[in-house]
Amino acid sequence: MLLLTCALTRAETVHQSLDGSAAHLGEGGKALAAGVLETRTIAHTEVARIGAAMNQWGFVTYWMGRPTPPGRAVIRVTVFNTGEKVALYSVYIAGAANTPLGNLTIPADAPKNRPVNIDIPVDQEKEWSGVILKKFSPDPLPGPWIQAVSVVLPDTR
Repeated sequence: MLLLTCALTRAETVHQSLDGSAAHLGEGGKALAAGVLETRTIAHTEVARIGAAMNQWGFVTYWMGRPTPPGRAVIRVTVFNTGEKVALYSVYIAGAANTPLGNLTIPADAPKNRPVNIDIPVDQEKEWSGVILKKFSPDPLPGPWIQAVSVVLPDTR
């Protein structure tokens, strides 16, 4: 059983991870400095979210410093479930097809004020380095509280 647990923990590698507050605007400036993001501490963890003023189809981008190689990967967004209603955000890759890869949907059974991972599978033919969070809903609600946006690669060993 211990061997199986070790094998499962080696099944993936975090390629890169950014704090939730590291988002940029479409024009390239930092979203936090522009007032698009708000921050707070939940359970001793710094988190950020896109504020309620973001319009439908507005977006922020997390620019990964290291390109992600072609092939399969997972975009992992670690969020906190505070019980608040949040706007629907979809996940895209910068420079790829303008088709959402998935939505940031907090599972109904997610524990309150604890981190939960939302995994969005990716399979790209070219390398990429930008994760876009685009507001999909027209409501005047903020996004979920984000601890980190990560790219996870399958372990090829």
